[in-house]
Amino acid sequence: MEEKVFRNISNMLEETIEAYEEMLDLYKEKKQALLKPDKEMLRFVDEKILAHVNTIKQVNKKREDYCTENDISPSKINNLIEVASKEYPEFEKIYQEQKVKINEVAKELALVEKTNVELIKHGLIMSDKLLDIIISAAQPQTDNYDMYGKNTDKSEPSISSIVEDA
Repeated sequence: MEEKVFRNISNMLEETIEAYEEMLDLYKEKKQALLKPDKEMLRFVDEKILAHVNTIKQVNKKREDYCTENDISPSKINNLIEVASKEYPEFEKIYQEQKVKINEVAKELALVEKTNVELIKHGLIMSDKLLDIIISAAQPQTDNYDMYGKNTDKSEPSISSIVEDA
């Protein structure tokens, strides 16, 4: 294979790294939106994430198509780096650096996403508790009244209506 092919592979890997770094930035932005009670900001960030997913799909498709056109069998990033490193040792250092970058971004992306999921779960729990409070406040408080319709205060001691004979 030609040196040009390996330079192109390196450039595509760099493009992939940049795309995933941008996704990481968006996930961090989403984390900030989850920490603030700003649903408009969260909606806006989610829209940007969905749009960026399409960008990542395009980058991956471009890499896969390039590999197919040049008879390079592995189109997965790690496999592609291994094959390219063996075939063209001059690029091995660059490929290994890119592999390290990709792994670091992937690990951080997974961690931020896990944090975001936990924040969403916590938000759902808090919403559920708030809903329970609202429902209990809206229910009629019939247990605070006696059979004559008088308000009974639970904090005051009450005298039983049963009178024992002496």
